[in-house]
Amino acid sequence: MTVEELGRSLALAYSHAPERSKAAHVVLWGIANADALEACSIAEVVDISGIGKWGPQVALGAKLSDYVALKS
Repeated sequence: MTVEELGRSLALAYSHAPERSKAAHVVLWGIANADALEACSIAEVVDISGIGKWGPQVALGAKLSDYVALKS
């Protein structure tokens, strides 16, 4: 995935998340996309997404991906 595609994907995940669950959904997005995030800057992806300052949550998800698996 390109940085632009990741940014659009993050923006979509954020916009579809319920208002009180946005943080959890951003972390889950980071977990689900951890492999793709290794090849680019998380700050750049978040900037392209236009969702604000959610970089730490995306980074947390990427780090947690070594320890957790998403349910289908």
